[in-house]
Amino acid sequence: MQSAALLAARNAGREVFPVLQVSWASRGLSLGDAVYAPHGRHTDVGGVTGITRTGGWAPIPYGSGIEKGELRAVETSVDIVDVEQTLIRMLDAYDPRGSACTISSASPGLVSEDWEPFFVGVVSDWQADGLHTRVLMKTDDTVLRTPVPSSLFNRTEWSAAYDSTIFGTHMPLVIGIHDSYKITARGMVAAVNIRYDKDYGYWWLASVGHMVEIRRLYYDGEPQDDGGWTVRRMISGGNRLTIIDINEGYQPEEGVVVSFDCEGVDSDGLEVGTAITNPIIIARVLLEEYVYRTPPLNGFRGDHSIIDDTSWNAVAAYLTARGYDAALRFGGDQNEQSAAAVIQSLLDSHKWLRIWWTPLGKLALFVIDHDDVDPDGTAWLDVAAHHRGGMGPYAPGDRREVYTHINMPFLRSAAEQKFLSGYEAQDVAALDEKVVLTIENPWSQARFDLE
Repeated sequence: MQSAALLAARNAGREVFPVLQVSWASRGLSLGDAVYAPHGRHTDVGGVTGITRTGGWAPIPYGSGIEKGELRAVETSVDIVDVEQTLIRMLDAYDPRGSACTISSASPGLVSEDWEPFFVGVVSDWQADGLHTRVLMKTDDTVLRTPVPSSLFNRTEWSAAYDSTIFGTHMPLVIGIHDSYKITARGMVAAVNIRYDKDYGYWWLASVGHMVEIRRLYYDGEPQDDGGWTVRRMISGGNRLTIIDINEGYQPEEGVVVSFDCEGVDSDGLEVGTAITNPIIIARVLLEEYVYRTPPLNGFRGDHSIIDDTSWNAVAAYLTARGYDAALRFGGDQNEQSAAAVIQSLLDSHKWLRIWWTPLGKLALFVIDHDDVDPDGTAWLDVAAHHRGGMGPYAPGDRREVYTHINMPFLRSAAEQKFLSGYEAQDVAALDEKVVLTIENPWSQARFDLE
């Protein structure tokens, strides 16, 4: 966030210095706000709580996610003069890990609104160092360690299910178009039984959190007539659910696999528009609507402050222009995944994507485009600069890694728990030998035209 007032102060030759602000809190209770600045500097936010040690500001390694396809927290520290041991005693007594903190560039005479933040995160730990206390900080990735989706199957709600192994597992969340009709016609997604009782009904859960259009239903891979089942949409246990309600007399025997083909929600979280299939938009919806906010009970609530809009929109447009599709299912009978693991799977699937933390504590997204020999000067990240600084192994136009073939399994079926087919792309590179790169990519979904 560029501060015009701070830039003017710099141009006028006025001193610019760093300021650390911390809102100390423990177990939800405030311990007060504090301001730490170099000796002799004054601010307009209630004075300086403590003086920082000369040279005690650790560098902030932004760009740590550029070198490898891995999202890592940005870490830094500030040494604070603590002769009376007041700060270290407070830290040890109350353990205020997770307290929000900001490091900003300030200048005498500027109000805090004109400061320029260059680190936003939380306190992660502290160390006593003689007459100084070192406060360790990192970008706040706490929420990313939570499972996706967060909703669980509770025995008290779904005790009528015939399969008791679902209790305590995460409900399924389906996004994208899952359709097997012109491939195997056995159903792409497995439904989860939540009721099997002649009095309470025969219900199978398709997805939690939003409205999914069910196209076809299958029993052990055999298609069923539309007349024997309906789609029920309801709110239960604080979750919006899409349920397949099978009429009595049409229900399968216990133990039969019920699967379906479906079309997920549109960009507004509804079923009326075109289903979301762009991998970047799916990842963004997951973070905004199911990770950083509680699951929606209606349509999506839109942009969240954790996302750097400019970069995510640009990469989404990049993938749309190149025809990338995805269809994913989270939770259900699959292994539990944290939000961080989901992000990592996206990075592992697309080796030329990078996600990293910005100085404002947002998640930014970037494409390494080897064909872009003349990158736009207004791009949100200067890859060449990162390359010169040793943080990125690539530069625009770099073609050192060439593969003649790419084998990529795709069309993952949550019903059959395997990949249905494989894809091979051939490059026109004039190499004598065959060089093959195999990628397991659940974030790329080839599909046939729907009816």
